[in-house]
Amino acid sequence: MANYAPNTSVFSYVFFILLSSFLLYLDFTNETFLKPKNTYKTSVLSLNYFFKNYIFEPLVQFPELLHSKKNLIKQNNDLRLQVEKEYISNFVLSKNNDFFLNESKLNALIDKENNLNKVIISKLIKFDTNNYFCCSNHRLFIKPISDKATEPLQSAIINSQGLIGQIIYDLNGIYEVMLLTDIKHSTPVFSENFHCNAKGSGKPGIISCMYSELIWDEQFAIDQKFYTSGLGGVFPKNILIGNVLDIKNISASEKEIVIKLKVNPITENLFGIVVSS
Repeated sequence: MANYAPNTSVFSYVFFILLSSFLLYLDFTNETFLKPKNTYKTSVLSLNYFFKNYIFEPLVQFPELLHSKKNLIKQNNDLRLQVEKEYISNFVLSKNNDFFLNESKLNALIDKENNLNKVIISKLIKFDTNNYFCCSNHRLFIKPISDKATEPLQSAIINSQGLIGQIIYDLNGIYEVMLLTDIKHSTPVFSENFHCNAKGSGKPGIISCMYSELIWDEQFAIDQKFYTSGLGGVFPKNILIGNVLDIKNISASEKEIVIKLKVNPITENLFGIVVSS
């Protein structure tokens, strides 16, 4: 069965041609469709800009931005590490007469990469600050950035502010540090002619000395300074430990000197192991 093409009126062709011509005439003479055309072009440009700048380019640049962010974080950490090294260095140099026996020995022990003026720079590995604030066992763990200390046990530990404690265990290159405030710790200190072994209180930033007025009848003042005496050979001599915070009456003749430590161990992540004194 044959298919027949539908009959299309010639009038329809003529009508649409005339209509198209009329519309073109209006557009050229009066710019009737200029506004819709501009709106269309603007929409196309806006969509193109949006997809290019907010979808396509961020997707393309994401790996680069991620890599750049990692580099910035690393640079920031390296810079902070270097600043803390300088702080520790400045503290050690400011106590040159206390830390070092003589200038020639000082110069011989300087190692710019690992050791810093008889101090091995170490980073914090673990510090349970909740335990530090709630309990009497005050410990932290550090690890040398490069070389290990040859004989680390009992070595004094410092940060940029001063002494914080000493190494008590070597756990395969990670050193456990007992802080001055640990209830089991004792620090030989003095103030003027008075010497004592200051015991850790188990409280943050506090150590104390006990004495009898039957043996020592001189009075102490609030804010009076206490220093390391150097007895026992662990801590260098004449390092400021802290100031008298309070004086308590324990009994009729016995008193307790409460000393507020100068150093806060939780403010820094970098420490120094004093390799000899």
